[in-house]
Amino acid sequence: MLLGAALVLAAACCAATLSADEPYARSRDYDLQHSKIVLRFDVSQKEVIGDVTHTLSILRDNTARVSFDSVGLAIRSVTVDRAPAKFETTDTKLLVFLADAAKSGQKLEIEIKYDGKPSKGLYFILPDAAYPKRPIQVWTQGESEDTRFYLPTYDYPNDRLTTETVLTVPASWQTVANGKLVSVTDAGKGLKTWTWKEALPSSTYLITVVAGELDEVKDSWRGIPVNYFAPQGRGDRLSVNYGRTPAMIELLSKKFGVDYPWEKYDQAMVDDFVAGGMENSSATTNTSESLTNPKLVPEYITNQDDLISHELTHQWFGDLVTCKAWSDIWLNEGFATFGETLWNEAHYGKDLADYNRWEAARDWFHQTNLFNKPIVRHDFSEDSDEFDGNAYGKGAWVLDMLRYQLGEDAFYAGLKHYLEVNRGKNVLTSDFAKAIEEASHVNIDQFLGQWIYGPGAPRLDISYSYDDAKHQVALTVKQTQKQKGSVGTFRVPVEVEITNATGAKLYPLVIGKDPEKDTDIFNLPSDSAPLLVLFDKGGHVLKSADFHKERKEWLYQMKNAPELGDRADAVMALAKMTKEDDAIAAVGDAMLHDKTWGLRTIAIEALGHVDTPAASKLLLEALDKSESSAPDAALLARYRIVAALGTSKDPAVAAKLEALAREDKSYRARAAALEALGHLKSPNAFATLTAAVAADSPDDFLRNAALRAYGSLGDNHAVPTLREWSAIGKPVPSRSAAISSLGHLDKDNPAITELLTSYLSEPHFSIRISTISALGNRGDAGAIPALEALLSSKDLSIEMVPIIKTQISHLQNKSTKNIHDADDDAPPPPTPAQSATDNTERLERIERLTQEMNDRLKAIESRLPAVTKNP
Repeated sequence: MLLGAALVLAAACCAATLSADEPYARSRDYDLQHSKIVLRFDVSQKEVIGDVTHTLSILRDNTARVSFDSVGLAIRSVTVDRAPAKFETTDTKLLVFLADAAKSGQKLEIEIKYDGKPSKGLYFILPDAAYPKRPIQVWTQGESEDTRFYLPTYDYPNDRLTTETVLTVPASWQTVANGKLVSVTDAGKGLKTWTWKEALPSSTYLITVVAGELDEVKDSWRGIPVNYFAPQGRGDRLSVNYGRTPAMIELLSKKFGVDYPWEKYDQAMVDDFVAGGMENSSATTNTSESLTNPKLVPEYITNQDDLISHELTHQWFGDLVTCKAWSDIWLNEGFATFGETLWNEAHYGKDLADYNRWEAARDWFHQTNLFNKPIVRHDFSEDSDEFDGNAYGKGAWVLDMLRYQLGEDAFYAGLKHYLEVNRGKNVLTSDFAKAIEEASHVNIDQFLGQWIYGPGAPRLDISYSYDDAKHQVALTVKQTQKQKGSVGTFRVPVEVEITNATGAKLYPLVIGKDPEKDTDIFNLPSDSAPLLVLFDKGGHVLKSADFHKERKEWLYQMKNAPELGDRADAVMALAKMTKEDDAIAAVGDAMLHDKTWGLRTIAIEALGHVDTPAASKLLLEALDKSESSAPDAALLARYRIVAALGTSKDPAVAAKLEALAREDKSYRARAAALEALGHLKSPNAFATLTAAVAADSPDDFLRNAALRAYGSLGDNHAVPTLREWSAIGKPVPSRSAAISSLGHLDKDNPAITELLTSYLSEPHFSIRISTISALGNRGDAGAIPALEALLSSKDLSIEMVPIIKTQISHLQNKSTKNIHDADDDAPPPPTPAQSATDNTERLERIERLTQEMNDRLKAIESRLPAVTKNP
């Protein structure tokens, strides 16, 4: 499952109930082997009518009852081997009583007829008075433990079953489910019945149904169907966004040494999806926000490839082989995130993958609440926070480190063996360790002990001196991470490269051999004083490092280091030297001339953080030069340069941005210019933003940027326009942008607070998240009761809960500071320049991806009785 950008705020990533997910694998009384799932839908009532037949094998002698997970479903009848059976329901279970105690190995066929209006797990996306043209869509989302809301079943990952899914729907609808499409038959009365069969077993959270008014594009890989679905009217966006899927399947099949294992691969893009994507076996569901407008596609270097490759990798890691318990979810999510790296390396080149890895390390260290938590743990909160940046980003980093330490051949041989010996099984991290050792004959227990079972990562203070008489470099490496709790000294192999007048030489070293010492000193030969010393050349260890070097060495490193990560470190070090003209000029040179897009991007953003006249001049010059660059390069660079100019005090910047906002070949650059004008509060900003709101652009791209920019501009004259665009019936992304800005304007006006609180009851996730943040920004304590009422809802998603709590605390403390988890190792907060520059892309990503969460918080129209007994 892949998170949308907005969910970084919540440090969570999947659907769940407000009770914590079960951290340990369940003990089982039976083995669920097959389920025939027959579903109909009463769309007008948002109701599912189901008939499921479970085939199972008893695991324990004297089993007198069989328990299924079931929440909010009305159970109408139950039979066991076609004979009526007694049953009871509780808030969370369906208990089926057997006429006679069953023996181990005995097979039973249990049929359950039921209906219900699911509060989650199954969602109805329907047209209404405000949005009458919305295509009808019905879809499910099971991870982590939400299948039980629409299907009484065994709802934990440590069991596997095959499925037959039978869906009777209006004849004009399309359907998608697990496995192969067996038949589509006429069911009369304008209905058709679709039958799907999945012959390979997988866990119940991977069961999927998508049905509704959908467009389809057919594709294939080696004769296997590869099909794409979109809400009706958006089929023209499928190929341009998803057309590289067969190439991805080919690459991953070769990399993993195991061919794509399922009968087909469908990708259904749906409105208001509650995540970025979900890797249901053979049939992924993704947010329709991944259907980028074709006019905007050229401006995104990888477009939707990260999402697509992530969910596709899950078909091996997560579906073919599945974690046994949520404690080891990194075996699903870390591997899927690593799959993004593999595609980027192969399709876009090593430099882009290196850039993404360098950025991922910085992102992880800034999520300071993760530092003291191991990847594998069992202390989940009610927010299901096992799905966090450790499982995803750090998990992928760990795999990359293991690949580098083992070597490519041994690493991929280990992955192949892991998949082959665990095919169709549920696993823990110990199973992965065993497979790697069997394939490579390398014991990785110590490696996993510190990186997977232990928390944190090394923070290093590094320096060196040169002894001319001894021709020797004394390299000092001190680990400075707070050694508290389970965080200790890291034992890590690294490569140090020393370059002098005669060339470069590489030295393999190991830091932290003595766990009682936090400092290592290495004496390394060098014929002359070094021109450059690189610690962990290329950046293959997850770490933060403060390497004390003179300016001349950083300048040399930026120009001469072969690996992007080392040049990036030099750019960041030089950008801090704001009073040194040659340092800032060197960063500007890298912005224009470095061979890689990633390093040029890092240099652009670094100059934006500098916020000096010299830096602004360099950025303006780069902006002018980008007009004559190759079209793709210009589109990719211009919006980043414009965003970086967003805090410049140079009067020439505002004039340039005003012109660019009105007309430019890059929509992203124009959007960044609009938001920058808001930050700069330029004299003509209000008129420029108002003109942009009135104009059309692909998917309202520029209008939404202007609506967001009103908030930072701080001009209360924008309030009527923002109220207009926040109203029900306007496009949801535009409403979200307008609501966000209302949080910053006319803060003494209680009518605006009242308006915003009325939006808290809406079903759209992006509307709610924008409203919650806006209420926090207004600082009006009068919003606390409404937020507390929302927090008390039993149907909130895990993403929403921590955000609401944060804003309530914010209002209670009457503080303008964001509430974050404190951490002694936390880096300093970003400067205003950094925040402003980073905000443009962050908000743009949120706008494109948060709508994926819209229906996750749907208000419940009715509740079924908590306990029901049959006569």
